[in-house]
Amino acid sequence: MCTDGILKYRNLFLSLNPFKPFTPYLEQYWRRIILGLALLAVAQAISTAIPLALKEGVDSIKVWIDNGGSLHAPFSEIYQETYFYAGIILALALLQMGFDMGMRWCLTSVSRYVEYDIREVYFSRLLTLSLQYFNRTPTGDLMARATNDVNAVRMFLGFGIRMLFGAVLALGFSMVVMCSIDWKLAVYAMIPMPVMAFVMNRVSSRIHRGFMAVQEQFSNISARVQENLSGIRVVKAFAQREAEITAFDVLNREYLERNKKLIHTQSLFFPLTFLLSGASLAIILWLGGGAVIQGELTLGEFVAFNAYLTRLIFPMITLGWMIDRYQRGMASMKRIDEILAEVPEIVDAESTRSIAGLSGEIEFRNLSFSFNGQKVLEDIDLHIPAGSTVAVVGRVGSGKSTLGRLIPRLIQSEPGMVLIDGVPVEEIPLETLRSSIGYVPQDTFLFSDSLEENIRLGVQEVLPGDLEWATEISQLSRDMDDFPEGYETQLGERGVSMSGGQKQRTALARAVIRRPAILILDDAMASVDTHTEEEILRGLREVMKDRTTFLISHRISTVRQADQIVVLQDGRIIEQGNHNELVASGGVYADMHKRQQLTQELDEI
Repeated sequence: MCTDGILKYRNLFLSLNPFKPFTPYLEQYWRRIILGLALLAVAQAISTAIPLALKEGVDSIKVWIDNGGSLHAPFSEIYQETYFYAGIILALALLQMGFDMGMRWCLTSVSRYVEYDIREVYFSRLLTLSLQYFNRTPTGDLMARATNDVNAVRMFLGFGIRMLFGAVLALGFSMVVMCSIDWKLAVYAMIPMPVMAFVMNRVSSRIHRGFMAVQEQFSNISARVQENLSGIRVVKAFAQREAEITAFDVLNREYLERNKKLIHTQSLFFPLTFLLSGASLAIILWLGGGAVIQGELTLGEFVAFNAYLTRLIFPMITLGWMIDRYQRGMASMKRIDEILAEVPEIVDAESTRSIAGLSGEIEFRNLSFSFNGQKVLEDIDLHIPAGSTVAVVGRVGSGKSTLGRLIPRLIQSEPGMVLIDGVPVEEIPLETLRSSIGYVPQDTFLFSDSLEENIRLGVQEVLPGDLEWATEISQLSRDMDDFPEGYETQLGERGVSMSGGQKQRTALARAVIRRPAILILDDAMASVDTHTEEEILRGLREVMKDRTTFLISHRISTVRQADQIVVLQDGRIIEQGNHNELVASGGVYADMHKRQQLTQELDEI
């Protein structure tokens, strides 16, 4: 029966409109919340009893004086009675402090747990979204939501629950006692309350809109800063320092103006709460003082009445503060929910099969692919036997990289157009598919971690010698003298301490150490010289003979040993064959071969 009652109050709490957007995160902590609210109720009840003890103490002194008692005898009866009431007030204050500490621990910890949960869910959702989403969404905006907006939610939950229920309980308990003392005076004291409610109703929506505008501009600033830091070399190389400072100043000034508008609303709202609280005190002093003079109210009752009204002033002020924090939290939660509402475009389908591993046979079957309404690939029919090497060459924009990204489903084609081992990639579990592929993209990305952690990324267990073997294959081993702490050397953000060639070779080692069934190399040797390229290819041949290799390059020297070479132009396959066949055919590939041979001869001269 007790459990049913607790569940009833739990459901009642979770259905409250002010906290509805946060319910999914608050629900699992309902026991902690109920305990915190119970402690809050006890603390407020104890706090309500303190003015009553003060009332009895003041009245006892007043009666003593009215009966001709002296206050000059330190050990007289009235002093003993005064000490008694003072001790009660002190004991109640200490007891209230204990319950208040427990309440704060419970409710404030909930806000930290919710902050943790939101960040976890937010980050997890980001990692499920497709590459196309990140292509159209600024990184700075996503960072602002993960930091500034999550913090605004925590600030509201950390204080909002406590302040709201504390204000309601303080108002309820105090009004009950005030009405028991003099109900007419209590009603008069509450005259400013409707004005307060009206103002809150009018102002809250303005605060919500204002803070939403502030957060959106903060996202714009974050995006601008992130872009400048990521592209600092370009900014410096093109002497854009002043131009970027000017552009940032425009964004920053707009942020200032939006904050000033929000402050203008708050500057009207908060002083008004003090004014209305002061009006209540004035009413009590005027009417209550008169009642004391006329003998309708004792001095102790008047003092207690003022104490209760003083207790109500702080909740009235904090209620205004909570409305502000609530609107900020709501605006931020809305911005976070916009990301959480994004549906991942590439997920495991219901038709996903249970597949443990892949052999590596790849087939593109009548493949056509468009990006933003523009045709990128058209009528691609290509079969790659398991264990073979296929090379894709073509001019910039011909669709080479797009073809490579379709294999691990980094981008999504129409169902049935890309198959591995005769199974459409949509029916292969993403975890199985991507763990079976070693992928070196055009744009090499390294994490701000050690060299070893960057190489063994995604590999749960590295066997002895694997690290050295992978760096030997990628020819990174010959540069180990450049890393003062060996494999434990910290690379810095995006591998800032490394050359372009070292970054590519690190990415190549990262792909090789996985010993994948399929190896995709997208211009993986564009940043290394031809001699290093030859050394890498020599080592890779041993690796490539046991697995399917999808080799994308603009260098003929890279692809000439491939089992078959595919030439793309405007998204179509225009030539296909091995190196000798394509050179003999005199087509686009032969022309590329001639030009690169001429370039090489000129370099040698």
